[in-house]
Formats: sequence, structure tokens, C-alpha cells
Amino acid sequence: MLIGIPRPYTNMDNYTESSNSTNTIIPILKKTHDVLVIVILVSIMFGMGCCTTGKQLWSHIRRPVSLIIGMICQFVIMPLTGFTLVKLLSISPLHATGVLIVSTCPGGAVSNVLTYFCSGDVPLSIAMTTWSTMIALGMMPLNLFMYGSNIATDDVVIPYVNILLSLIYITSPVAAGMLVRWKFPKVAPYFTKIGSIVGFGGITAAQVMEIFIFPDLFEDITWQIYFTSSLQPLLGITVGFTISWLLKRPPASCRTIGIESGIQNIGTALSVISLSFDFEKQKELLVFPWFYAMTMLGVSFLLVLAYQVYKRCSASTSIEVTSRQYNIEIIGIDPQKPSISAEKYNNLQQMKY
Repeated sequence: MLIGIPRPYTNMDNYTESSNSTNTIIPILKKTHDVLVIVILVSIMFGMGCCTTGKQLWSHIRRPVSLIIGMICQFVIMPLTGFTLVKLLSISPLHATGVLIVSTCPGGAVSNVLTYFCSGDVPLSIAMTTWSTMIALGMMPLNLFMYGSNIATDDVVIPYVNILLSLIYITSPVAAGMLVRWKFPKVAPYFTKIGSIVGFGGITAAQVMEIFIFPDLFEDITWQIYFTSSLQPLLGITVGFTISWLLKRPPASCRTIGIESGIQNIGTALSVISLSFDFEKQKELLVFPWFYAMTMLGVSFLLVLAYQVYKRCSASTSIEVTSRQYNIEIIGIDPQKPSISAEKYNNLQQMKY
């Protein structure tokens, strides 16, 4: 559905067992979707690598305070949040399974590009994505075992090979981008912008394709699914930001930890689902990841928009404050206190230039 696994629908045996379902699948569209997922991942991670240096990345590994906070948010708080919502809202077993699987997933490449647009700590975001993908090899089975009271955890196959493969797809483009940044520092920022735009555009196209791949995906959707899929990304971002702020992390790190906590790797969730369940059950299991992905994109867009507006307003306010300080310190006049005539003040302003 989104990013992280090159072939999200890999259970081809289950895929072909149902003759009714096979008639609704467009093979060419599915193959195009799979290729597009790889293009999205490579584009985003290469672009993020172009704005990262090895020194920046190493600083977070050498002093991993922010990394540890992020891992706690991602693998302790988020699974607990998903399990709590499942219990409180009495979500049906298969839908609940989808909620729990998404809640235990590591971060994905979408969080990296969102961090970039929100002026977060991109090296920290890349480090968190890489480390969470590795830690997920153990934490995903552990969390599914701990919170799997509504699912048969013995039947859930964790795709270790695919998770390791996703780690390669994450780190390789980043390393290539960092090499470009080192060799061609003037050109690297252009690759970052291009990769970000291609990534967001590709994600939207992939989401649309999935509607045609599963045309009956939205049948019998309960209000609990809409509510949970809308709430969980917001909870993750809010909780991650708040905890890091309370622990006095820098503002850029707070934004990054919040984004990494709330933006999950949907590709990993889809891989777990497709490798664990029959195709007939996959339709119901995929409902929550799909709506979560759509909400995640919506939240990401609104977050970037709100931050860009805030940044512009802050820059305008900063210019006004600087100008006022100049008037007071250099000229000796405060324009907010009309102690002189407007004509005299305007004359002094002209003299300043």
C-alpha cells in the first residue's frame, strides 16, 4: 500500500486460490503498483540522503538519547495505544488484527520526507527509520504475542526476509544520496526536492491503484475503523512530540520523534497480512491499513501546510521585531509609542537608509 516492501502482495498461492477474487484483479495494474512502490522508496530515500552527512548521522548514533526515546514511542506506546483502542471500541477480530499489525510496525520513508518539509532533524529521522526496521525483527513478534488476545498469533507469519530486504532498500539509496552530497554539494539540494515531490506524487498514485486492485475493499466498514484510523496517526505524533518535549529535546528532534511515532510503515503491515492469511480474509484485514494510510497522507499534508504557514508568520514577526529594535537602539525612537509626529518619524526612517 505504501512504502517499505517492494512486493506488498506476495502471497500468490492465496491470491490465485479464489477464482471470484482473481476476476477483480488487474495483473498489469498490480505489477505497475509494485514497481511504483520501489520507485517511490528509492526516490524519497535518495533525496533524503542528499541532505544528510555522515557526521550528522553518526552524532545521533554516538549519543542515542533521541533514538531511544523514538524507539520507546514506536514499539511500546504505539502498540499499547492500538491495543487500547481495539478493546475500548470492541473492534471485530479481523479488523483488530489489522490495527495491531499496523501499531507494531516500524517507521517508513514517508516520515523522512515529512520531517524534511517540517524542518525536522532529517539525519535523526533516517537513523530512527533504519534502527526501527532492524528492531522490528524482534519487537513485531513480541508485541503481537503480548497484545494478540483477539488474534491467533501462531498463525501470523512475520516476514523476516522482507523486513531485512526493506532495510536494504532504505539504506542503499540513503548511502548513494550521501555520496552525492559529499561529491556534489551544490547539486544535492535539487535532488532532495525532486525526490520529495516524486515520492508524494507516487504515494497518491499507489493509493488510487489499490482501489482498483481491491474494488470491494470498502464494504461493511464500521465507524470504529474510521475513528481509529483517523485517531491513531494523530495520537502517535502528539504523544511522540510531547514526550520528547518533556525530556527537553531540541525542537527539531521533537518534531522528528513525533512524526516517526505517528507515521508507520504500511508496506511492512501489508507484507505481514499477505503472508499470513488467505486472500478472502485479506480484504477485511487490509481495511484498517488502507484507511490509516489515507489518514496518514491527509495528516502529513495538513501538518506540512500548518508548519509552512507558521514558519512564514514567524519570519515576518522576526523581521518586524528586528526593525523595531533598530529604531529603538540606533535612532532612539519606538514607532509603537507615538511620542513624535508622523512626519518627523518618516523623515528619520528615510535618513536611516
